[in-house]
Amino acid sequence: MRKLVHVGLEYINSLGGNFMWHTTEMVKIFEKMTDGYGYDIYQNRKLCVALCNDLFADYTTEKNIMQMLFQAGLGEAMKGVPFKSERELKMGLSNIDKFLMAQAIEGSVRENVLEVIRLAFVDKGVNSESKSVYQPVISKNFNNSHFKMTLPVIKEFADRVEASFKFMYTNKEAVDTILEKCIITERFGQIHSSRMDYKLLLHNKSKNVTISIPIEDKKVFLSGANIEFVFLCSNHKRITTTYKINVSKTAMLAQITVCQMTDSEYNRTIDIVELLIRTIDDAKKISTNSFELGNIKTAINEEPAYTSSDIKEYSDALRREIHYLKLGKGKRYKIVNGIKLNKNDKGIYTYSFEMETELHLPDDAPVVVETSGGLRAIGTVLSCEDFQMILLLDKDLNEKVSSAHLMVEPWKLLEALDKRMNSLNPNVNKLAIKIMEEGPDLSTDTDIDSVPKGQEEVEKKLETDDIVTVWGPPGTGKTYTMAKIAKKYIAQNKSVLIVSHSNVSVDGVIKKVVEMLDTDMQSYIEEGKILRFGYVRDDELSRNPYATSFNYALSRCDSYARQLESLITKRDELRTKNRMKSKDYDDVEHKIKKLRSEVRKEERKYVQRAQVIGTTISRATVDPMFEERQFDLVMFDEVSMAYVPQVIAAAALAKEKFMCVGDFRQLAPISQCQDAHVLQVDIFSYLQIVDGKGNMYWHPWLVMLNEQRRMAPAISEFPNKFIYNKLLKNNAEVLSGKRKIENDITIKKEPLSGDAMNLIDLAGTYCAADKNTDGSRFNILSAIVSFSTAVKAEQNNIESVGIITPYAAQTRLIRAMIKDYYTKGTTTVSCATVHQFQGSESDVIVFDAVESYPKSAVGYLMGKNPNQVTRLINVAITRGKGKVITVANARFWENVFKGTNHVFYKLIQHIKIGKHHVIERDDKTLQPYIESINPGRMINIFMNEQDAISMFENDMKKAKWQAVISLPSGELRETENQIFEILDAADSRGIDILMKSNDYVNLPSHWKDYCFGTENATFPLIIIDDEVAWYGIPTAKWKFQVDKTSAMITVVHTMVRIKGKNTVEMIKALTELESIVVGQNKRKLVKKKGKMTTSSLVASSENALDSGAMSNYGLGAFVEEKEFCPVCKSHMILVKNARGTAYLKCSNKACKETKYLTVDLMNWYINSHNIRCPKKDGGELKGGLGKYGPYVRCSCGHFLKPDEI
Repeated sequence: MRKLVHVGLEYINSLGGNFMWHTTEMVKIFEKMTDGYGYDIYQNRKLCVALCNDLFADYTTEKNIMQMLFQAGLGEAMKGVPFKSERELKMGLSNIDKFLMAQAIEGSVRENVLEVIRLAFVDKGVNSESKSVYQPVISKNFNNSHFKMTLPVIKEFADRVEASFKFMYTNKEAVDTILEKCIITERFGQIHSSRMDYKLLLHNKSKNVTISIPIEDKKVFLSGANIEFVFLCSNHKRITTTYKINVSKTAMLAQITVCQMTDSEYNRTIDIVELLIRTIDDAKKISTNSFELGNIKTAINEEPAYTSSDIKEYSDALRREIHYLKLGKGKRYKIVNGIKLNKNDKGIYTYSFEMETELHLPDDAPVVVETSGGLRAIGTVLSCEDFQMILLLDKDLNEKVSSAHLMVEPWKLLEALDKRMNSLNPNVNKLAIKIMEEGPDLSTDTDIDSVPKGQEEVEKKLETDDIVTVWGPPGTGKTYTMAKIAKKYIAQNKSVLIVSHSNVSVDGVIKKVVEMLDTDMQSYIEEGKILRFGYVRDDELSRNPYATSFNYALSRCDSYARQLESLITKRDELRTKNRMKSKDYDDVEHKIKKLRSEVRKEERKYVQRAQVIGTTISRATVDPMFEERQFDLVMFDEVSMAYVPQVIAAAALAKEKFMCVGDFRQLAPISQCQDAHVLQVDIFSYLQIVDGKGNMYWHPWLVMLNEQRRMAPAISEFPNKFIYNKLLKNNAEVLSGKRKIENDITIKKEPLSGDAMNLIDLAGTYCAADKNTDGSRFNILSAIVSFSTAVKAEQNNIESVGIITPYAAQTRLIRAMIKDYYTKGTTTVSCATVHQFQGSESDVIVFDAVESYPKSAVGYLMGKNPNQVTRLINVAITRGKGKVITVANARFWENVFKGTNHVFYKLIQHIKIGKHHVIERDDKTLQPYIESINPGRMINIFMNEQDAISMFENDMKKAKWQAVISLPSGELRETENQIFEILDAADSRGIDILMKSNDYVNLPSHWKDYCFGTENATFPLIIIDDEVAWYGIPTAKWKFQVDKTSAMITVVHTMVRIKGKNTVEMIKALTELESIVVGQNKRKLVKKKGKMTTSSLVASSENALDSGAMSNYGLGAFVEEKEFCPVCKSHMILVKNARGTAYLKCSNKACKETKYLTVDLMNWYINSHNIRCPKKDGGELKGGLGKYGPYVRCSCGHFLKPDEI
């Protein structure tokens, strides 16, 4: 029994002080017990316990507490009740207090019990004032209080409940207040209380308050619960505000209870206030002292920051790169179709843009936007997803922005990196300093053949050495090895940081760690000990509810998860309705951003206490969270792409071990400022493991992973022979194991079944290549063939298909095709540049080399430093597991690089000489292959010219306003008359025909009536109404001039119809289709044949006639050309009646037919000729129909008459 009572009293202490006692109700119950049974009842333990069970039934917690106290002997301590004098009252309460203390009852519980007894057992005729003084005053509002508070916002987390509100003083009374505690009482009686954190609320100062109630693995039922806030006030009052929590987890005010404090309570409150004020003053003094000292660390045992010549050299290079980027010379991304969504009251403008390049920028990333008109705005990212970006900018860029350039601010990362480099502590960052002081000096001229090899050697070396450098060629198990080591450290309860240059690489390692955990280690995931921190690219990992820090934070807060799910559903609905550029969509994005910001705050708490963290080196460098923490082991993946200062910064985070993993035969780091070339040297070159000529040497820190487990042997043969000096071996997995079985299945499937190494030689087609305004190369026909090949592979159930290309422009074009083709559902086809794809792999890789005529030399990426080109080709080829398909104009490469050691030329020769599968025109396999991969839907490939012409004719019959034509050659074939008749017929129907040619002189004379000469008609293109693009018609005697005496003739005529908004827009943007270039001069392509000679003439109709016909220019000229009389078929003209209302009238005086001027006709003219407001205020025009007839409204707010445009 004693043990039971002891346990019960512990229960009292855990609950009793953590909720608001129903003091008034308890007093009434005891008075009822006394009236019914007299005072002697309290000497009977069993009867008191039974009565408490009945009478306190509505107050579960009070019932449990009082039952346990009476069971322990409270009644015996109450001898002498009622208290008939002040002296008896004090003595009686003193005895009861001693009893409660003897039972080890916690102080706040004792006070509550004593208060109930004081009020219930004082004689009615004695000290009535004493009772009234402590009687609580209950109200439903804050009228009797010196403060008020907003309704608390309740947030539920896995380990706590948070309540937030704003506390405000309502009068000038000098009262200080302390928030003592917060108590949640569930409707089932379970009580949860905050810790006694004591939040000081100084008088006349409003404050936002958040208080936490720990849960300790117990489910809290908030619906129907009460939440109470207990305030201790310096005016002798204790105020308790009580709120009721409803089903939707919102709180409503239930009551406010004001009690007079006892003297002891008041004295304790004053002591707490003074202590808190003293704490604040001490903190201010510390802060002031820190400021006065200039943040100089004065610890006796602390040394100055480490410095060396290497640090100075790298610091100078970083600062040169920073300066270069700040001048705006860094990478610029083109963004298009900008629309202003709104402007808030703080002068921030919200814009929606579409991206030509898929970017992954975090929320709040700083950006700079420059329009083609020279306007410049600074801002941040609101959201960036699926080729769409919403920005918050500080300046108005007009209602619409057709195109602009976006610049991110990477120099902030570089500034943080420079700071880290210059703040190394010799007592703390020993491994980072060791790399610089010892690494290069340990280099040798011993051949690399003798380096230790294999996964076991890596593990052994890490046990004995504190710095390990792992050379891991493609597919040799770098990710597996790192994950295995991480798992070992997890079991030893040691901390691990995994960093890399790319998100894809970090995803891969964390994903592998999660996969490798045994069943008995799954709790490590569920408890948040292994977290991926940052932007997650891997779809499977991003869906894991625990392994990513953001998801883990959501899993610990149901309310956040529900809100986010609801907002994302609403956003998806708006997207389905194509309302991405509406105010509603903007509002949803703002709410999502705000909610994500809240989750991010929560996320950081879990990351700080995680045992294993995976993140990018940029995040680890710039995030203050990593400044004070060190890890037992730091592993750096894909280290060949990192600056040496980044490697040093990562090593500075290591306490015991540092391991960097990479391949110096893959891509090197990139700097944009040529004066900062030292940044382009990777850690392997810094340690002199490899020299500038590619020679490789043994180093005591180096160990090699030499068995590849990814590629079919036919793929690995090329890199092993030409790149890895025959050090790369095939593991049993790819020779006879599971991987061989999987790769063989891929090899046997179409396209190009039966071989792992394949070449599609486009020589003989008109596969022209050019560069865009950014200098990045693209090849439309090569993109079509590469994309169609990938689609064919997917159609044959190949799980993953990757298209890789050296150039960003080609990547953008192919991604536009993917976006248009796969409008419904997902796809296994992806496309990226070589740099973006490093660290990834696919069952089939299509490598689009892009390069071709009429360019006489390769671009920068494929023709720069031979060592860099070797790295690039190596990465591209070794991404494929079962099959690699290279798409190239082999004749171009042979003409340019025959007799050289260019690695891509070697690759083409290796495929041909090795008798691998080659598709080419010489053996007549090219045309059948192109026909076989016709993807259908939005891309249709024709090899039969008459079939193409028939489809083209249908498209032109449906044309609404324009066809833009680019002709590389004037020597058109015999079918040109058919094409011309189709175009001429469209022109007679009022369709604008805009045409340009690189070979104007040799065009037939009737084509010249429509055409302008130019130097930028590289591609045979026709684009109709910006909706349909045709490549390859009309056919011509196309040829690529190789030199002065020889040319490559097109013999495989390939005609392609493309109907996809994104692809057509991308082709227009890349080719600058609607511009004419002659020498250094560039102008807009306009219609040549007809009355409207230039768009500028059309747009300058400021002096329109006041009455009568208005057919010589502007809208009048447009009407005369486009509209015909339904009766006599004569031209219609634009006129005004006596009231000034515009309408259409037949130009034949004998015909009296008239027509309304429609809104559609006005908007057709405005949109097709890009008409702007004649007031030159930058406004955009839109036609409308009002009470007095047709009108034109400017976006700036004013109205125009139709004849004024």
